[in-house]
Amino acid sequence: TEAEMLKAQNPRAYEHEYLGVPTGTGGSVFENVVVREISNEERNEYERVYRGVDWGWLPDPFAYNEMYYDSNRCRLLITDEVHCNKKSNRQTADMLFKRGITSADLLIADSAEPKSIGDYRSYGLSCRAVEKGPDTVEYSMKWLQSLSEIIIDEKRCPETAKEFLQYEYERTKDGEIISGYPDKNNHHIDAVRYALSPVWRKKGR
Repeated sequence: TEAEMLKAQNPRAYEHEYLGVPTGTGGSVFENVVVREISNEERNEYERVYRGVDWGWLPDPFAYNEMYYDSNRCRLLITDEVHCNKKSNRQTADMLFKRGITSADLLIADSAEPKSIGDYRSYGLSCRAVEKGPDTVEYSMKWLQSLSEIIIDEKRCPETAKEFLQYEYERTKDGEIISGYPDKNNHHIDAVRYALSPVWRKKGR
């Protein structure tokens, strides 16, 4: 079963998902992050690229990520990011075009800004809103926690690496860990969740 597979692959994630145990003693949400360089050869092993966007201006940044999902080894490789403040939709779109993104490359973006999605489409980018539901945050976060590894290329994705490494459960004033996922300092985490929604939505539904 899926539970047995997870227990074998990632015992900490199994304990969190099926037994309700917050992972780690330090309160880190992601215990499966590996920070290292991802070579072009390694990137070329994968045909499908996933791309996600979390809109932002100030203080929240605009966040974009590019990644590959290795379904055989249940691991994720995050290979590129854009992170900026106070840039218009036209400016961020141009940044993506400069990275070689074309109208053939799907971007899955936060649905909270339909105007921004419309702007991207008018510039010639293939951008669609992520589907959200009452349990999608929790489900997608648990799915990310269940992966054997989340590999982040820190040279290309410094802000993404920082977010994943520093993202922690909140605590009560007595120091007890509160289950649930804080909605702060998680812009690249959200971009990754949106990008991979075609994968994690399929897994358990």
